[in-house]
Amino acid sequence: MKILLYGGTFDPPHLGHAHNLLAAADCARPDRILIMPAGVPPHKAASHTPAALRLEMCRAAFLPLADRLAPAALEISDWEISQARRGVTNYTSTTLEMLGMACPGAALYLAMGSDMLLTFDQWHAWPDILQMAVLVVVSREKDDRAALQAKAEELTQSGGRVLFAGAPALPMASSGLRAGLAAGQDCRGALAPAVWEIIAREGLYRNGGV
Repeated sequence: MKILLYGGTFDPPHLGHAHNLLAAADCARPDRILIMPAGVPPHKAASHTPAALRLEMCRAAFLPLADRLAPAALEISDWEISQARRGVTNYTSTTLEMLGMACPGAALYLAMGSDMLLTFDQWHAWPDILQMAVLVVVSREKDDRAALQAKAEELTQSGGRVLFAGAPALPMASSGLRAGLAAGQDCRGALAPAVWEIIAREGLYRNGGV
């Protein structure tokens, strides 16, 4: 079995995230896809958005893609959020270790944007991650191919395996959307309609809550 893990803060999940997931799945051809919103990301400031709402937005953003991702089984997991509720600081390596124990013999794939690859050797326990999972990289910038290839060669020499999805880059960032929404901009074009409905219903990202 091949399992593709796609994690992130998803604050909010946008069409770029959906694009990246589809591209990574097309590259890795997994049997199972896990979308896992982070609890308290160690490498980022804590999200102002309640975890329950980020989880709800992930369901709204990604579950409608299930037919396009078939025959892979798509799941939205609250495991990292549950860890955070228990006061546990979670790392990607921890999540992969959990999956390895829960699914012995499974081949693990980790989807990430190109910005994450370029800073990958700053991650906690990154050599262990390379031993546990194949990295599946989706470009987020149109002119980053040379830098990505150079970083991939470095990581390959460290025992890793890196795959590049062939989809064109779709530059988009949650931080920019949060800033735009806080400034009163209409960002519906970057979001699934159901995600926009949750943001509007809850009044998220207003009053400088970026």
